Amino acid sequence: MFFTCNGVNMETFFPATPGPLTEDSLMESALQPLTAYADKLLVPRGMHMVPKGWGHDPGTAGNDHAMGMGHKLTAQALDPDTLFARGVSVDQFAAARLNDDGRPSLTLSVGWRHTNWLGHISYAGPGMPVTPEGNPWLTYQDLMGLGGLDEQAKQRIAVRRQSVLDLVEDEFKALKAKNLGQADRIKLEMHADSIRDLELDMLGNGLVACALDPARAAEIEAVDPDSVLLDTQFKTIGRMQLDILAMAIACGATRVGTIQWGSGSGGPIYRWDGMDHEYNHHKLSHGNTEDDDSGDEVPGHLDMLTQIDRWHAEQFKHLLDRLSAYEEGDGTVLDRSAVVWMNELSDGKVHSYIDLPLVIAGGADGYLKQGHYLDLLDGQDPWDLPYPHNRLLITLLNAVGCTDDDGGPVTKFGRSGLDEGEYAELRA
Repeated sequence: MFFTCNGVNMETFFPATPGPLTEDSLMESALQPLTAYADKLLVPRGMHMVPKGWGHDPGTAGNDHAMGMGHKLTAQALDPDTLFARGVSVDQFAAARLNDDGRPSLTLSVGWRHTNWLGHISYAGPGMPVTPEGNPWLTYQDLMGLGGLDEQAKQRIAVRRQSVLDLVEDEFKALKAKNLGQADRIKLEMHADSIRDLELDMLGNGLVACALDPARAAEIEAVDPDSVLLDTQFKTIGRMQLDILAMAIACGATRVGTIQWGSGSGGPIYRWDGMDHEYNHHKLSHGNTEDDDSGDEVPGHLDMLTQIDRWHAEQFKHLLDRLSAYEEGDGTVLDRSAVVWMNELSDGKVHSYIDLPLVIAGGADGYLKQGHYLDLLDGQDPWDLPYPHNRLLITLLNAVGCTDDDGGPVTKFGRSGLDEGEYAELRA
């Protein structure tokens, strides 16, 4: 999951015409940076969030931003006392089924975010928000198993990827120098041989490749931890997190990951890559100089939103580039994956929960349709709300190989009473 906040410019986000995606059809939209992946994208249009926004569903709680953050990956209402979601999120649900030992999804963030319900999209269960890691060096250390080691050992493993036996060579020599009995000496040699065999087996299975290029690892380590949340570091930290996420997926450290850009009702002031905005993302989403709409209109705010949407598309492309760089079988990791760009809202100015902006990349090994802009509504009134987004989550779970408790396909996800079953329209 690649999650952005505050909505998009709905006038420019989607391609102009439903049908096969081509470079030309993407060129005038905010998705223009993704033209190289036109044949690997699925852009379904017409889904609405469930539970619904604007208090249109009984039992819902929280404001529209809180719902947009908490409902998207859970399809569950928020607890009225805490405003945290009342159920597990799709990433953690999938991780429990797909990851070895059921370990959690890799959950990352970029930039400053609220520490309350506006800063969380991932949930381990009802009222159990998963706090994302925003520091790429801490993320990398954790994936490399370096959390409890001293700094010298971390450096040797993370940058040079030395063998475990190399790290304990002095200890082995000291043991061998002692007056060991024959049995103990044989045990010691057998232990060393078993470690070496394990490492060679990991190498043969690609698992030792769970490391970035040494130069990139050194760049990540060199980041000042006090600067991680600053707007000026938003792109740098984001790219590092994407590199780590792609590596973790490719080498099997996790099969599920989520990256959250910014925060609901927040976000950075974009002043890089040709943008020089005066107001943060949330203010621009409302086109107002104040968060509560009490200020003046921001001239040209829709053009600025399009700039932000295209910039996010460039970051999404970077993730696709990294996943495509890892070969797997007769294709790439991207070909075997489903990479979903989802947003907190659609039209941020009115906090809309209908006609959600969605982009799916990768076919999940042939499960999902690709190379298509699909208008599910096809002339229907979007306010008839025929396409709840929980069924998208069901489709994605089945696409990546999750099963229900009985071993069959997943048919339900989210709050009881929501529509069941996947979207056949999204199937290849």
